[in-house]
Amino acid sequence: MKKIIAFIALVAPSVAFAQTKVVDVNSLSTKLSSIGNVVVYLLVALAVIFIVWNTVIYVIKGSGEEGRSKAGMNILWGIVGLFVIVSIWGLVNILTNTFSTTATQQPLPNFGNNTTTGGMPGNNIPGTPPTVN
Repeated sequence: MKKIIAFIALVAPSVAFAQTKVVDVNSLSTKLSSIGNVVVYLLVALAVIFIVWNTVIYVIKGSGEEGRSKAGMNILWGIVGLFVIVSIWGLVNILTNTFSTTATQQPLPNFGNNTTTGGMPGNNIPGTPPTVN
């Protein structure tokens, strides 16, 4: 039963992310970033729970030297792991923002008669013979 609940907890975010379609590089980048953020949030939460749990064990085993030593090392490695998770997350965000994949909007040439939107009048288009009215 616990395996089923754990499986559902792991699959639930993918069902939510299935609502958006990947149509270009920008949507793929957005989807991967959102999945990565969920994974990082879960890892940070697990690291904090690990640190708090080992702190409680450290306090409870006040007289046992071996238990305190092991819990103290687990606290240290939990803090190191949390630092690594947050550091890698920050580096990925720096790289993502540096090499952003936002679409560039190039204006399309407008050769219509509407000169208010950047178009040229039909009788002034370069390379065409002048029209006689």
